[in-house]
Amino acid sequence: MKLPNIHYLSPTEVIKKYPELEHKHNWTVNLVSYLLQCNLLKGYYDRAKKTPLVEEKSVLQLIRYLNNSIEAQKVIL
Repeated sequence: MKLPNIHYLSPTEVIKKYPELEHKHNWTVNLVSYLLQCNLLKGYYDRAKKTPLVEEKSVLQLIRYLNNSIEAQKVIL
């Protein structure tokens, strides 16, 4: 049985990898950390690195959810 490859990013790396989050949606490093604390993103706090680490897949899932929510709110005449 092969375990899934889970990739973790620091909040700073999330913003660097997905700059449109910062430019279009005003996400910050602090917001990414806050979303992790609120369990809207999966991840953990790495005590050795003294930084939170976010599962990249959970970031993509949250973005997909937000996009679907926005799409459902559109009024089509």
